[in-house]
Amino acid sequence: MESDFYKKWACQKFIECSQNNVWDGHWACAVLALTNLLEEKLVPASMEALIQKNLVKMVEEHANERQYQINNEYVDLTDKMIELLSKNYRSCHALGHDVIYMFYLINMLSRSNIPATAELFEAMKKMVKDFLASGPGFVTVNGENIVIDPDGIADASTRFQLNSETVLDSFHNFQRSRHMEQGDMQLGHILTHGHAIVELKQISSNYVLDNLDSAFHKRMNILTYANKLEEKVIESDIAHSDITLNPWEPSYWEQALVDSRHGHYYKYAYSYLKLIQMAGRTLSDFRSFRRIL
Repeated sequence: MESDFYKKWACQKFIECSQNNVWDGHWACAVLALTNLLEEKLVPASMEALIQKNLVKMVEEHANERQYQINNEYVDLTDKMIELLSKNYRSCHALGHDVIYMFYLINMLSRSNIPATAELFEAMKKMVKDFLASGPGFVTVNGENIVIDPDGIADASTRFQLNSETVLDSFHNFQRSRHMEQGDMQLGHILTHGHAIVELKQISSNYVLDNLDSAFHKRMNILTYANKLEEKVIESDIAHSDITLNPWEPSYWEQALVDSRHGHYYKYAYSYLKLIQMAGRTLSDFRSFRRIL
C-alpha cells in the first residue's frame, strides 16, 4: 500500500478516536511515524520490509469504521491548531500528547497533498481540550502512580530554548530508575514531546512557539521532584541494561510486531533518529535510547 493510504488512515483514526477513546490516537501517530521513517530514510534499507509489515499489521488490527471522507476542506487547520496550542502552553497536559498529536497531523499535512477537513479540525480541537482537562499525567514513584501538580512544586529545572540538541541532551542526561520508566513512560515522552515542539517551531511561521517550551520544562521539573520522592537509589541503568534492541536492527521491528507498546516503539524510533539527524550528530550506540524500551 502507498503512503497516502496510511496518511488518510491516520486522519480517519484521529476523527474516530476523538469520538471514542482519545488514546487510540497513538495508532494514528504511530502510522505516521513509520511512514516518515521510510520517506526520510532514517533506517537502513534492509529494515523497510519489516517496517512495512508493522504498518500492515497495525492498520489491520486497529481498523477504522470508515474511510477518510474529503468532502469539506478546511484550509486553516494548521494555523488554528497552532493558535490553540499556543494559548494552552502554560502547563503540561497528558505527558505532552496535545502537542504530539498535533505535530504528527500538521507535519503530515505540510508534506502531502492530503487536505484537512472540517470534521478533522473539530476532532483535533476536541482532543486538545480533552487533554487540557486531563491534567499532567501520572508519575510512578515507589511503585505507585501518583499525580504531581506542576504548579505546586518548586521550580528546580534549568530553563533553555528547545532545539534538537537541547532535547537530546535532556533525554540523554536525565537519570531515573528503570522501574519508574516502565511504570509511567515519562522519559520516553520527554523525547517525543520535545521532538514535537522542535518540529512545530520549524513548521509554523505565523506564531512564536518558544512558549511551548514551558510545558516541557514543567514536565522535567515534575520528574526531578519525583526522583526526590523515590526511595530507591536513582542510578543510570545504561551500563546494566539487558536490552539490546535498536531501530537499525531487524530484532527491533520483530519485537514491535509482537508488542509495540501501544505504538510507542514506532514513535520513539522516529523521534530519536530524527532528532539525531536534525542535530547533525552521529550515533555511536543506542544505550541511552534503550532505557525507554
